[in-house]
Amino acid sequence: MYGAQIKFGIGRQASANSWVLSAGSFFALPILTTDVGLEKQELISQNLNGRFEQGATYDGASNVAGTITFEATAVNLYAMLGAVVNYQPTYVTSGSLRTATFVPNTSDFSSTLVKAPVTLYTQFSDSNSAELYYDSQCDQLELTFSAGQFTKARVAVAGGTRLANGIGSLGVNVLGQDTDDLFPWNVASISLGGTAVGNFSDIKIALNENVSALNTINGVTTPFKFTRDKAREVTVSGTLYLTDRSQFNAFINATQQRLLVTATQATNATQIQSGYNNTLVVDVPQLKITQMKLAANGPGEVAVSFQARGLLDASSNYSIQFTTINTVGTAF
Repeated sequence: MYGAQIKFGIGRQASANSWVLSAGSFFALPILTTDVGLEKQELISQNLNGRFEQGATYDGASNVAGTITFEATAVNLYAMLGAVVNYQPTYVTSGSLRTATFVPNTSDFSSTLVKAPVTLYTQFSDSNSAELYYDSQCDQLELTFSAGQFTKARVAVAGGTRLANGIGSLGVNVLGQDTDDLFPWNVASISLGGTAVGNFSDIKIALNENVSALNTINGVTTPFKFTRDKAREVTVSGTLYLTDRSQFNAFINATQQRLLVTATQATNATQIQSGYNNTLVVDVPQLKITQMKLAANGPGEVAVSFQARGLLDASSNYSIQFTTINTVGTAF
């Protein structure tokens, strides 16, 4: 079987323990990689038993976890923002155009789930059966913009439950091609503190909700609930050419500034509505550079790496915000 023939879908559940079964309720997503699956810990007896061999083994705590990577398109990014950031974005509709604004949730989905539960569907080409994971908790999103590359995304799954014995084929079919849907590096722009900057070679923006599984003595190996074990984190890292010292001075002076990354598909792409193309905007209102060292690694252009953190902005009440403009007609 070939990875090229994988069928991958994500569908939002109405509530816990109500997994999605209708093919039409899934966003069928083109992806680069996925290793989401059932993970089982192993319990090994430590009793001394007169032999050198290890003791008896039992199944320990089990959980669904893994990562999904993909080249960002209007559809797959929209669905993943709903899973990781907020399943109830703010919408503005004009004709067929939908502007969705995603701000991280200010409360957990329920007493047992941090994020809105989603069902993940994975089918390979060798059989009529597939893997289905429900109550999945998607808690991390990374967006990477790199010179010479398509915009890439990584989503981490912190938990979920595998449907016992899998499921038959649901007829989920991914898009055959991504024409006019992708975001190459040359359609992206960056501004810091209200000023356009053009000397970044790459930038990665990450949101981590820090969701973890909580196990109890309740007669099963699966999690009792999902919870937060750390504060929400927004981090930014990247590389810039040292054409001036403005960002180094911001680091030295602990200056907080607004970061805006905007990607609008090329003007020669098929317009989604007259005068409009698929658009993504990432807004980090209070960015503080925490690490930046001036260093030379050879005779060529000086490239400096940096680490930064997105802090809560008191006026807007968010640390990160994502906005998409597309024609996706169904709320995730």
